[in-house]
Amino acid sequence: MSLLFALSITTGIISGLLVWFTGLFDIASWLAFLGATSYFASPNKGFKGLTQVWLTNFSGAIWAILIIVASSYINTDFAAYACTAVFAFCMCIQAKVDLFKFIPGTFLGAAAIFSANGEWISAIIGLFIGAIFGFLMSYTGECLHQFNVNRLAKKNLSHHQT
Repeated sequence: MSLLFALSITTGIISGLLVWFTGLFDIASWLAFLGATSYFASPNKGFKGLTQVWLTNFSGAIWAILIIVASSYINTDFAAYACTAVFAFCMCIQAKVDLFKFIPGTFLGAAAIFSANGEWISAIIGLFIGAIFGFLMSYTGECLHQFNVNRLAKKNLSHHQT
């Protein structure tokens, strides 16, 4: 079984569980899928990757909230453009700090806030939960793949000994 096939199996199963879980708590499942997508897109895996995704998603959410709030205080169309430009710069430059190097995670966090119709807490919770589910999808897929590799190696070893 290839790693891709194993990941496909576990991602399919856990995606169904994710939709069920978010439904229990009235969280838009697509917000959680943004968190899971962030984890899969992150160059780091394991707990370091999960931590990095949480930090970048959360920072993106904060930057988006700052854009919304700052734009609302200056009542012109130009304010939204200027605030977006300044804060988008900040979203990128924060990558000088190692744990914030995953710039797409920052922009996914901001996108979640802009798309959540003012449900900021729900968006942040969805991203947080989704990243955990993304971690679980990846980890269980890797475990399933490794189990299959070990099973085949054991089978081949016993076949050669007979």
